Amino acid sequence: MPSLVQSYDICLDIVNDMHDSVSVQLLRDYGRTGGAVVLLQPTESVTLVLESGSSYRYAFKSRTRVANVT
Repeated sequence: MPSLVQSYDICLDIVNDMHDSVSVQLLRDYGRTGGAVVLLQPTESVTLVLESGSSYRYAFKSRTRVANVT
């Protein structure tokens, strides 16, 4: 008997709680022209909607520090 499979999108809320600006960059463009980059000032936030079945790679940058998230 086949099982019921449901997929869900995920909303990822990113809040800059640092004293410096932080950039969030999509590392792979997924068919769109130009790279997507968001600059977050201190206390600003952004919501990323991750569609089920897709892989995403982001770079979070602040001054000389970089964190890659897959």
